[in-house]
Amino acid sequence: MNRTNVDLKLYYQKNMNNSNRTNFLILICFILLCGCSTVSPPTFEEQSATYSRTMEQYKINSIFTNIIRSSEDRPLAFVDIPSVLGNARTSSSIGGTLGFATAGDLWNGLGLTDLDSIEISPSQVYSEGFTFTQSSMDNSVFWSEMLIRIPIQKLVYFQGNSYPEEMLFNLLIDEFFILKENGDTERLANDFTKPSHEKFRKLFKFLIERIEIVADTKEDSLKSNYSNTTSKVKGTGDEGEDLIARICIAEKPMPDDEFKFHSESYCEKGQEKEFGKDKLVIILRSVKGIFEYLGQVVQAQSWDNPIYVDLKYPIDAFGQTRMKEKLTKNNSKRLFVVERDFDSEPKLSYAFTEDMYGGRFIIPSYDAGYSKKVISFLSELLILINVPGSAAPQPGILIR
Repeated sequence: MNRTNVDLKLYYQKNMNNSNRTNFLILICFILLCGCSTVSPPTFEEQSATYSRTMEQYKINSIFTNIIRSSEDRPLAFVDIPSVLGNARTSSSIGGTLGFATAGDLWNGLGLTDLDSIEISPSQVYSEGFTFTQSSMDNSVFWSEMLIRIPIQKLVYFQGNSYPEEMLFNLLIDEFFILKENGDTERLANDFTKPSHEKFRKLFKFLIERIEIVADTKEDSLKSNYSNTTSKVKGTGDEGEDLIARICIAEKPMPDDEFKFHSESYCEKGQEKEFGKDKLVIILRSVKGIFEYLGQVVQAQSWDNPIYVDLKYPIDAFGQTRMKEKLTKNNSKRLFVVERDFDSEPKLSYAFTEDMYGGRFIIPSYDAGYSKKVISFLSELLILINVPGSAAPQPGILIR
């Protein structure tokens, strides 16, 4: 809450000359005329804009804080703000004291023959702020959505938006299962600390410009080997029918393709001889899994031999940056960029947080790679899983 006090004290003393007395009387009259007026409180538009900016930064910092918690193997914690009330008020007053002497002759014409001094004290108080409630999201409804692998139907919402597919799938894909014709299973994890990661990256780069999320009403043409690769989208067809959504390889295999899979892995059908024998299963992360992955990315940046997750294209290729003359572009391909802030005063940053040990972390305002898009994507994803009943009906904390 902002609070401003304006206090003024005016003194009249007996030994003033006539000119000062006249000026003093004029000033008193002016104050008396203005005394009932107040400073106009902020308009609804001004308060709404302040609230919007505050909530935007709060949401960004909250997501960033949980990524840092994950990097330190601490439990995640989310809160909701179900209600916010804005208020603004002003008040003003004028007080004064009169001092009398036994033999004064001040302002004889007014009949104040014994008045020796006057003290006038106008005052105005202005305050504004918000009263809001916070509810903890530590309940089974919210966390059941956080812990399950993300259903495909939720990803349909992100088709055709401004998020680069390489960034999205790098966050979403947990691992590939390759089901061999002989019954063996090869598991390739999206984890740069595991030996299989090099082969994962090779397959990921092959698939990233070929896979897509599709939805169709023909269930027989959209078969899947794994429940995490396909799911129903209720009532989204042209006539309200249920659709089947899945991740599949958009293009049929070419003769010189490095990887070929069973026909079930492709969006289009063809002759069996065109396809391979191995079946590809794409396993997605949970929302909590994405936070854990980003925590791992942050942690790896602080190692003695730091590891960074780089994407194929620099962020400029997607029109992210506007003040290009201020960018060093060293991090333009980085998935997520975090810096430790050791200065006595916090740096200008896109996001800021402190850990439980007092360490300060920031996402820089410039040259932050895909960090801003990652935060924006997580913000929208958290909204999608914030289903009815996931927030407590009564606030846990009331803050004024």
